[in-house]
Amino acid sequence: MTTNSERRFIEQWRDQKKGPKWQYYLIFTIAWTVVSFLVIFFLLKLFTGLWETGGPNLIYLLIAISFVIGALSTHLTYFTNEKKYHQILSRERKDHVELKN
Repeated sequence: MTTNSERRFIEQWRDQKKGPKWQYYLIFTIAWTVVSFLVIFFLLKLFTGLWETGGPNLIYLLIAISFVIGALSTHLTYFTNEKKYHQILSRERKDHVELKN
């Protein structure tokens, strides 16, 4: 028996992955890249003096690091959500078969 939160997860996950996989990866990689860039930028600004000593190449390094973090976050999110989705569906099928018997 699925809970309300699991049903909501299934609906939302089906809606998110409706389109092509590359589109999901593109949108969420950009979003996670922006978020991670802002977090790294403000933490470095708050706790270090790298902006004065790092020079203009520091921004390019931060963008590259943020992109890698964004891509990894997107991939991990997709992988874990897909795994959770299939686990819920297989448990639901198993429960359905047991009820028939």
